[in-house]
Amino acid sequence: MANILELLSSPGLEAVRPLVGPLDAVEVTGVRLEPRPDRLAAIPAGTVAVLLAPVPGHLLDVAVRDAAAAGAAALVLTGVTEAPHGLPAEVTATARALAERGRVAVLYAEGDLAALVVAVERAVAGSAADALARVAAAAREVTAVAGDPDRVAAAAGRALGVPVELRAAGPGEEGAAAAGPDGEIRLAAQARPGHAGTAVRSVLALAALAAAGGGHGDVPVRSRGRLLAELLVAPQDQAARLASRGRALALPVDGWHIALRVEAGGLDASNRPKALDAVMSQALTLLRTWDGPAAGPGTTTTPSAPSASSPQSADSVQWNAALVDDALVLLSTWPADPGTNGRRATLARARRVVDRLAGLRPEAGLRCGVGSPHRGPLGIRTSAREARAAVPRGAGAAVAAHDAVGLDRMLLEWYASDTAREAVTELLAPVLALGPERAEPLLRTLQGYLDHNNSPARAADALHLHRNAVGARIRKVVQLTGADLNEPDVRLALQLACRAGLSAHPTEPATTAGGTPDAPTTQ
Repeated sequence: MANILELLSSPGLEAVRPLVGPLDAVEVTGVRLEPRPDRLAAIPAGTVAVLLAPVPGHLLDVAVRDAAAAGAAALVLTGVTEAPHGLPAEVTATARALAERGRVAVLYAEGDLAALVVAVERAVAGSAADALARVAAAAREVTAVAGDPDRVAAAAGRALGVPVELRAAGPGEEGAAAAGPDGEIRLAAQARPGHAGTAVRSVLALAALAAAGGGHGDVPVRSRGRLLAELLVAPQDQAARLASRGRALALPVDGWHIALRVEAGGLDASNRPKALDAVMSQALTLLRTWDGPAAGPGTTTTPSAPSASSPQSADSVQWNAALVDDALVLLSTWPADPGTNGRRATLARARRVVDRLAGLRPEAGLRCGVGSPHRGPLGIRTSAREARAAVPRGAGAAVAAHDAVGLDRMLLEWYASDTAREAVTELLAPVLALGPERAEPLLRTLQGYLDHNNSPARAADALHLHRNAVGARIRKVVQLTGADLNEPDVRLALQLACRAGLSAHPTEPATTAGGTPDAPTTQ
């Protein structure tokens, strides 16, 4: 038999919420629907009593006392009103004290009460039906996080109601193993008798395959994400080697790609990785659901040209994701050039998914940039850089697309080469050595100064600075770099370097403590 704590892990009881009282004090022997709270004193010991109607606070105290006196395992409230502190308004301090002292759990449930009773009876009996329900729940949970051993183990544990750990099984335990991309994956859990033991063995076997990457045609999802992240940050001369690995992992590197970059500006650096990891799973689920069953990884499709009236078939779009530089990159891949309609469809997808995720995680401050379509392994990198440049800064729309025909596009394509990046870094190295917080205002001022033909007054107006501040910053740049701004070639080189560098690595405009534009300074 199980106690309430173990019972709550059973399939069909996800909507039951503990309120007060101990969850592991009494073994559950059965369940009954109780229309009259005044009959609780007569229920058998170990019963989970489900009240069919709300009970006012002054009568709830009596109901809890009677349930405790009968030795009930739990009292389930229904149809109650929520109070500001999170407990139902009817749960008084007296009821809480009675529940603790009487060793009876008080729970809350809503929805189909008949299904609740069936689920409790099934779990108490430990029947084949309960084992099958747990296996079915595990199949849904573990395949959704296939390729991530830690999350698979956690999902399997939730379905079974016992901890599942990433290790070899010991005495008195059940175990399962599967070959993964980084070696053998082993899972262990406590052995259980009868049908419950059958469920443990079945779920462990399924979970081991999923942890090793078996959730999508035996393709290691987690390794695909790591490979995509590596492809985005590795030197360009390694792209061919990484592309070969991508093909082996069914990452569609040779298609046409549109990258989405999602940043969580509302969170500090320490909280972003965990939040974005959760966002990644939710975003992929939404995008693959919207774009049809073939939108998942490992899908093969027949290339077809998009029509003039609509983008390519949703069945041909594949979605993959990676966490890079404290941001989430979502990559949509098409077998042929998606064209204008495909770009519009992807932008609409981006707005829809960010709107949905923002509702689920309003504290994250999600912002998304959308790149243009590019082909092949290097196209992944180019579209991702464009998406980074397009991420909105400050107030306004949360989603923006890269300008597909503007100057930034040409500069980013130029800046995509290792030679160009090395030249920019070398030219601006003395300024960049100051660190991002000090370098960024200098570079933006230099860009504005050069854009306005070396005019401090016009640059000051454009940057909302005092002209003395512009002059001071330009003198600082000249002092650091030794550049002669009277030489046309030097001016052009610095202008390109500033534009390319700031477009590829955009930051928030410099502000004072009060949140206003940068004040005059003699820096």
